[in-house]
Amino acid sequence: MKKIEVVCAVLHDQSGRVLIAQRRSVTADGVWEFPGGKVEADESKEAACIREIKEELDVDIVVDEFLCEFDDVAFDPIVHVSAFRSHIVEGSVCFHAHHQGKWVTIQELDAYHFQAADEPLLTLLRYQDDKKTFHNQC
Repeated sequence: MKKIEVVCAVLHDQSGRVLIAQRRSVTADGVWEFPGGKVEADESKEAACIREIKEELDVDIVVDEFLCEFDDVAFDPIVHVSAFRSHIVEGSVCFHAHHQGKWVTIQELDAYHFQAADEPLLTLLRYQDDKKTFHNQC
């Protein structure tokens, strides 16, 4: 079965909050997500993450580390997601591809509706927040 390669950025600030965004699309409109998008041909996942965040949020980022990867089987073709912890180095967030966005603590993530496929990433973030450690597995 065919897969589409997608990246997402778990953008964090100095206070430990993460940026989530509410989708504006035909598929899963209104659902919350970590911003990102498709990896283009001959593009590394890290480069795709940097490019997609610039396009969607109008900010420059640094990719700090790979967090995990998982498949979203709710779509055809399957969406293979690679998540990266990242931070903003320049610019002010402007939501071009989303209804809105919010900086939230990890504990506040449960108040927002994410797609079921995001649960491995959300679980990892909760675990890391509880332990204040970073393990790259979901």
